[in-house]
Amino acid sequence: MPITRRQFASMLAAGAAPPQDRWNVLLITNDQHRADCLGAMGNPVIRTPRLDRLAQEGVLFERLFAQCPQCVPSRSALHTGRYPHVNRTPSNLFRLPPGEETLATLLGQNGYVTAAVGELPFAPTKFLGGFQTVVASDPEYHAFQEARGWRGSKLTPERQALLEQYRQRSAKQFQAAPVPWPEELDETAFFAARAVEFLKAHRDRPFFLHVNFRRPHHPFDPPPPFDRMYEGARFPPSHRREGEMENKPPSQKKYLAQSVGFDLRTMTDRDLDRIKSHYYGMISLNDKYIGLMLDTLAESGLDSRTLVVFTSDHGEMLGDHGLLFKGGYFYDEVVRVPLIIRAPGKLPAVRRVGAMAETIDILPTILELLDLPVPSRVQGRSLMRKTSQPAHAEFANIKMIRTGDWKLVHYLHAPHGELYNLREDPHELYNLYDDPSAAPARRQMQAALTDWLIDSEDPLLKPLPAGD
Repeated sequence: MPITRRQFASMLAAGAAPPQDRWNVLLITNDQHRADCLGAMGNPVIRTPRLDRLAQEGVLFERLFAQCPQCVPSRSALHTGRYPHVNRTPSNLFRLPPGEETLATLLGQNGYVTAAVGELPFAPTKFLGGFQTVVASDPEYHAFQEARGWRGSKLTPERQALLEQYRQRSAKQFQAAPVPWPEELDETAFFAARAVEFLKAHRDRPFFLHVNFRRPHHPFDPPPPFDRMYEGARFPPSHRREGEMENKPPSQKKYLAQSVGFDLRTMTDRDLDRIKSHYYGMISLNDKYIGLMLDTLAESGLDSRTLVVFTSDHGEMLGDHGLLFKGGYFYDEVVRVPLIIRAPGKLPAVRRVGAMAETIDILPTILELLDLPVPSRVQGRSLMRKTSQPAHAEFANIKMIRTGDWKLVHYLHAPHGELYNLREDPHELYNLYDDPSAAPARRQMQAALTDWLIDSEDPLLKPLPAGD
């Protein structure tokens, strides 16, 4: 049964651990994992037993929204607790400025060992964002593949042929083709194994470990047997309607005609079922290896003093509105993401929170759970204290604001926009931006968006008194 924010905060206070205990932090992120693709979120098809169990052992936040439907800006917002237009990372092309403090920086200053595993959170790939150690990322995985004959000089002609067949199928099937190597040589298994090694080696000093899995980001290419796990499944239907794009922004028609090199208008129901099957398979693959890390915490006696956070940087369209992948649009499918937080004794179990929240709220929540101060520059609010408020997402030239009833998407210097009545149209199929009957709601949402942009000016850049 859902609980209120006040009940949530009182449970935190009642179950707080003794101050002398030092808690660890394990942050796990799946790249491009949409919120509704979890059993705990009510999906009747997907198999995520370990994440579902984690949700039963902690708190499931049902309406968390990412600050950008793109990897680097979203992860930068998570790690700084600041909006992309404030921390200066409006897209994947930009890195955090030197003055930005990250969660790794703050925890490192408080005696934590800070480490990253998997795809590095920031851009460029060599930028560490305050992490002291990279346990393993793409170069280590590539060396692992080469040592086992799937890359480089040890690649046999037979395996070269298998890789070429994989590339050809992927290019013809909307990037939905299984990789040819076995599960134990896949990147998810590799990074989980390195994470397990780190967890076993760090029992006596508090640590912050961020494990960032690339999957289920496209290409949709799980290894066997996860490529066949959902064959023949009856997936939840994709939400779209005939003629929907006639009054949507013209950029969305362009995405239909060309996304990652594909004309999505040619996608058949059979194609979409294969894509969904592989996407679900990648999530189930990750779920298995997330379970391996959680088991390691339990076996090492660390689970009772390790804060576990699971979330994603953004979602995946997965056929909704006829679209795949991600892009310059702000449908819930790409901005709403899962969030589970488990902290035994600090947080209640089997709880669901339905209030709207944002990715920038995760950093101050972690700091509060660790009894550490939240810097004034942080714009997010602890989820133990924040009441339900509008959610925002952005690129440099597109801004979104979403309440429980309405969503507005504003395009810079454009005659068009998007406005959805989420009560009557929860799947955002009917754009009311130019509808005269929705004009009062449009004006109200535009004013709220303007207020947000003014209120969210950089807290670091306070006006300086002129003095005498």
